[in-house]
Amino acid sequence: MNGAMEDIIKRIIDLEHNAQNQISLGETEAEKILQSGLEECRMMEAQILEMAEIKIKQIQSKSIRDKEDRIIRIYEDTALKMRLMEENAEQNQQQWEDEIFSRIIRGE
Repeated sequence: MNGAMEDIIKRIIDLEHNAQNQISLGETEAEKILQSGLEECRMMEAQILEMAEIKIKQIQSKSIRDKEDRIIRIYEDTALKMRLMEENAEQNQQQWEDEIFSRIIRGE
């Protein structure tokens, strides 16, 4: 029975060593998975930041274009108004000159 007991004890010790090895392998694998997950998170974060920067630049560029377009429209509107005023002045110039001359003559 002594030999059988030793075999059982050796078997238990072997099982314990195997269990310890499996635990160690599991811990190592868990650490690898954790590191891989952290690296993937860092890469995703970098991609998200890059996409955000691109979007911000697009919005800023659009905002600048919108402002430039508005400035152009203001200049065009101003030029149109000035042209209309000049045309009005040309059309009414003789009438205004006559009115001024009449006032001067009448002494007003």
